[in-house]
Amino acid sequence: MKNNYKNEKGIVLPIVVIVFSIMLILGFSMINTTDNETKLNKRDEESKKALQYAEAGYNAYLWHLNDDVNFYSIDTDKLDEDTRALVNGEDIEFRDGFYKVNAEKPSDTDRYVKITSTGWTKTDPSNKRTVVAKIRKKQFVHQVYVSDSDGSNIWWTTGDECHGPYHTNGTLRVQKNPQFFDTVTYSSGIDDNKIKGDKKYVYKAGDPKEVEKLEFPMNNEDLKEWAAKDNMVFQGRTCIYLDGDKVEIRNGNSEKVMLYSISNDIKNGVIYVEGKEEKSEYRNFYEKFDLNYGNVFISGTLKGRLTIAAKNNIYITASDPTIWDVPSQYTAKGIEYYGTKFNGKKDSTGTGDEEMSALDREKGIYTRYAMRNGETGADGKDMLGLVANNDIMVMHYGWFKYKNENDPNDEPFLYHWKKEYYFFGHRWVKVPYKINVAPENITIHAAVFAVNGGFGFEQYRSGVKKGNITLWGNITQRERKEVGTFDINSGNNRTGYKKRYAHDPRMFYDYPPHILEPTNVGWEVIEWKEININEEVED
Repeated sequence: MKNNYKNEKGIVLPIVVIVFSIMLILGFSMINTTDNETKLNKRDEESKKALQYAEAGYNAYLWHLNDDVNFYSIDTDKLDEDTRALVNGEDIEFRDGFYKVNAEKPSDTDRYVKITSTGWTKTDPSNKRTVVAKIRKKQFVHQVYVSDSDGSNIWWTTGDECHGPYHTNGTLRVQKNPQFFDTVTYSSGIDDNKIKGDKKYVYKAGDPKEVEKLEFPMNNEDLKEWAAKDNMVFQGRTCIYLDGDKVEIRNGNSEKVMLYSISNDIKNGVIYVEGKEEKSEYRNFYEKFDLNYGNVFISGTLKGRLTIAAKNNIYITASDPTIWDVPSQYTAKGIEYYGTKFNGKKDSTGTGDEEMSALDREKGIYTRYAMRNGETGADGKDMLGLVANNDIMVMHYGWFKYKNENDPNDEPFLYHWKKEYYFFGHRWVKVPYKINVAPENITIHAAVFAVNGGFGFEQYRSGVKKGNITLWGNITQRERKEVGTFDINSGNNRTGYKKRYAHDPRMFYDYPPHILEPTNVGWEVIEWKEININEEVED
C-alpha cells in the first residue's frame, strides 16, 4: 500500500504543475487579450474621432462657402489668421485633435468644388481619416438666360440665338426658327407649336425639359452692405465709366469726375447707388436723368472684378456717360472686358462659328470659350455683375447736362427752346432733346440681373431698325423685356435689335463679386466618400 501511495504522489505532482502552468498561460492570455481589446477599442474610438474631425473640417470650409460662394478664390491677405490657415491647408486644432482641408475650385472640365478634409487626434496622429466631397450650388449665372416670367406675348423667333443654357420659371414661347445651342428648361409651360420645320434645328442640345423653379430674391439690398464697407454707396444719379482697372464716377450734379482703383478702393468689389425708385417704366425718355433717382449709367472696358448695383435702373451706353457734351460718335462696345475675350472654336471638321459658339463633338453640345490675349481656353479674370432692383436697359434717347441750380427752369438733361405759336401770339417752350444715342450694334460683357424688372432696349418700338445686341455672360430678369419688334411672317426685326446671347463658361464655377443667388437652393452634395490617406484621390 505504501508503494502505491508513493507512486500516486509522484504522478499527482506533475499533473498539478501542468494544470497550474496551463492556468497561468490562460491567465496571461486573458490579460493580454483584454489589453489588446482595450487598445483596439481605444484605437477604434480614436478613429471615430478622427472621422468626426475630418467632417468638422469639411463643415468649416462649407460655412465660408455659404458666406461667400467665391471663397475658394478669395485673396488670403484679406483673411484673419485662422481662416488663412484653413485656406492654406494648415493643421487646425479642433477639440483634442486636428483637421486640415484642401479645396479645389471648379474648372471647365470639372464644374464642382472638391473638398478634401483629413482629421486625427493628438494621442494617435498616425490614425488619420480622410473624406472627399464634390459639391455645387445652383446659380442664376449657370444659365445664359433666366426669367421668372417670359411675358404673355414675347417670342423667340427667327434670327434670335441663345448660346448657353436657358431657363424660364414661366412659359417658354418659340416660333419660326430661332436657335438654342445648349440645354433649355422651363417650369410652367411651353408653347412651340409655331416652329417651322424640324425642332432639332431649333433645340440643338435636345428637347426642352420641365424643372424646379429658381426663386428670385426680393431686392438687391444685400449688395449695399458690401459696398458700404468700402464707402462705395452713392446717392442719386450716377454715371460710371470703366477705364481698365480704374473706375470713373460722376455722381449727382457734380462737375467733377472721381477716380477709384478697383484693387485699392473697392476691395469688396461692389458699388451701390441709392436713391428714388420708380417701379414702372418712365412715360418720357428724359425722366431717367432725374438727379434723385437711384439710376446708373455705364459703359467702358473693365480690367478686374466688379459688381455694380442700382436701387432703381441701370442704363448701358455706347459713349462715356461721365462726359456730358453731346456725343460725337458711338462705339459698338457698351461694356467689354480688357483681358478676357470670347470666341467659338472650330471643330475637327473645320466648321463652326468662331464668332459665337461651335459644336463640341466630344461633349455633344455647342460651347463657348473664354480667351486671354487670343489664346483659346485660357482663364481670363475680368468679370462684371450689373444688378438693378428694376430694369437694365440699352439706352436709346437723350443725354446728360449740368443743371444750373440757380436757375429753377434748368434741367439735368439736354433740351432746346422751341417757339410755339398760338392764337394770341407765341411762347417759348422747353423741349427735351431726343438724341438717338443707341449704336447700330452693341456688345455687353456682364452678368445682368434685373431683380424686379427686365433687360431690354429703351423705347424699343420707336426709331430705326438696329443690328444685334451681342451679350457674353448671363441675363437674369423677373420679367422678360423687349429689345425690338419683328415681322410675324418673316421673323425679321422692324425696330430695335436682334438677340445674340452667349454664356460666359467661367460662370459655371466663378462669379462676379457677391452676385445674388436663388433663395431656394443650397449646396448640393454630388459625391461623398472616404479614402485611404495613402491612396491618390480620384477626380
